[in-house]
Amino acid sequence: MLAIALLTLSVSAPAWAQDVPIAAEDDAVEPGFEEESAPPPPPPRRRRRRRPSDYEAVDASDPGRNEQFVELINATRGEISLGELIEEVLADVMAELDRRPVQRMSPMAIREISLGANVKSSYRKKLEAQLVAAMHAGTDIDLVECIECKATRTRIEDGKWIVTRGLVTTDQMREAGARLGAKTFLDVAFGFDPESGTVEMSFTVIRARDAQIMWAETFRADESTPMLMRASEAPVKRSDRLRDLEMLLEGRPFYGYMASGGFALLPYDDPMLGDISGATAGYRIYERFGEDRNVMFGLDLMAFFNPDRLSGGILSAGSWWVPIRPDLVNPELRIGAKAGAFIAGPEGNAAIFQLGAEVLLRYRFGLYAYVLFMTKSAFNDNHLGGVGFSAGISFNW
Repeated sequence: MLAIALLTLSVSAPAWAQDVPIAAEDDAVEPGFEEESAPPPPPPRRRRRRRPSDYEAVDASDPGRNEQFVELINATRGEISLGELIEEVLADVMAELDRRPVQRMSPMAIREISLGANVKSSYRKKLEAQLVAAMHAGTDIDLVECIECKATRTRIEDGKWIVTRGLVTTDQMREAGARLGAKTFLDVAFGFDPESGTVEMSFTVIRARDAQIMWAETFRADESTPMLMRASEAPVKRSDRLRDLEMLLEGRPFYGYMASGGFALLPYDDPMLGDISGATAGYRIYERFGEDRNVMFGLDLMAFFNPDRLSGGILSAGSWWVPIRPDLVNPELRIGAKAGAFIAGPEGNAAIFQLGAEVLLRYRFGLYAYVLFMTKSAFNDNHLGGVGFSAGISFNW
C-alpha cells in the first residue's frame, strides 16, 4: 500500500516540483533535429493618423529654368480670364450709361437676362449680381427690384395651357413701371462660345412709359484681346475702311497739314565765320496710305532766314513711316527721309537730303529733328556743302 501511494504522488506532482533533466555535453542534439520553437506573436499594429505632408508628392523637384521661362511667357502674353473680360464689358457699359442724363434713366429695373445655349441657367443670378454692383459703383442710376419681371404665370386659353415668364406686353411693362416708379428697363443677353473663347453681350435700355429704346449696344470679345481696344478700334476701323472706299471712288485722298518753325545749321567752309545758322519756317501737305495709315508721303516747303549771311528756301518731297501703332496714350513716332533742293538765288543753290524723325505729342503739337546733307555749291568765294542739321516744333491738323 505504501508503494502504491508513493507512486501516485510522483505522477501527480506539479511541473515546478519535477526534476528537469540536464543534457550532458555528450548528449547534444545533432543538427537538423532541433526542437522548433514557435515565433513570438507580432505586436499589435497601431493605426497612424495621416498628416498633410503624407499627401505631398514624393521627389518633386523645383521647376527648372525652362519651366520658369514658360511660366513667365504665359504670365506676360496678355490673356485675361473670362471674369475679367466680363468686368471690362460692364465697365464699358457703365461708362456709356454714365454719359447720359441720369434723370432720364433713373430709377431703372432689370427686366430680363437671357443666356445662350452654352451657359448654365444658374449663371443668371451671378451675372445679375455683377451688373448691380457695377451699376452702383459706376453710375448714379438707382436700381429697383422688379418681382413681376421674374414671375412665371400660367393661364388656359382655348383649351391650351400657356406659360409666360416676366413682362411680355407693353401694357404690362407700363403698369409695372408705374407701380415700381421705374423710368427705364434694362434687358441683357449673354452668350459664350467655349471653343473660340468669345463672349457676346447685348444691352438694351427701354423707356417704361412708351417702350422707346433709349440706348442699345453689343460687345463682342475674346480672352486674348483687351476690351478697350476692341470696343474703340473695331468700329472705327470699319468706318475708316468705308470712308477710304468712298474717298477712292470719289478720288478724294486722306491728307493732313503741318506747319513748323525751328532752327537749322547749313554747312559752309568760311574760314572766318564757319557754318551758317538761321531760323526756319515750313509748311507741309501729306497723304496717308496703308491699312493702318502708317505710311505718309508729302511735299515740304521750308524757308531759311539769316539776314546777315544767307536766306533761301528748301523745296523737297518726303516719305515717312510710323513704326509703332498709335494709341490714345503714347505719342506718334514718324521716321522719314526728304530729298529736294536748296534755292538761294544766283549762287548757293544745291541738292539737299534729310534723314530724321518726328514725334507727334498728341494731338496737334510735335517735335522734329533731321540730319541734312548738301552737295557742294559756290557761294561768296566759298562753298556750301557737307553735313548739317535742323530741329524745331510743329503744329499738325
